[in-house]
Amino acid sequence: MHSLILEEGSFGANPGTKDLARHLYTRMFRGSVVIVAERPTALLGPLRKQWLKLARNVQKERARTLDAERIQELASRVARMQSLRFSASWRNDNLWLDGSHDVSIATVEQLLRWPPDCWTMYVACEVTREDLYMITAWMPRGGLVVICRPLVRS
Repeated sequence: MHSLILEEGSFGANPGTKDLARHLYTRMFRGSVVIVAERPTALLGPLRKQWLKLARNVQKERARTLDAERIQELASRVARMQSLRFSASWRNDNLWLDGSHDVSIATVEQLLRWPPDCWTMYVACEVTREDLYMITAWMPRGGLVVICRPLVRS
């Protein structure tokens, strides 16, 4: 994987949507995100729910703070969190082509047909090393690949 940052095991033994949402929070200002999953539509709802819970916690933190700079920072984070668009559709749909979402969830097969050009990729299902190389081929230098599940040996 050409000049990509690879992060493995950062979610522990049994990662969930809460861990994914927390990590996504740190990457939301760094361009588009792709999540590789076995069932994208099944992951979309729980991930969005955890994302909105996290946004509410940031709003509460903003309400508690008295520091004006911190209030401004948190307000911009909340605005970005609320405007972030999630989708379980991939490039075959016209929705993707108009840039109408920031976080895409797709299967390995979909990504092998049309590799993503994103700054962050989360691998939340079993993927062979060869497939991982193929789906990360279009990622820019310095992009982050987070392995949430162990890779399968082929």
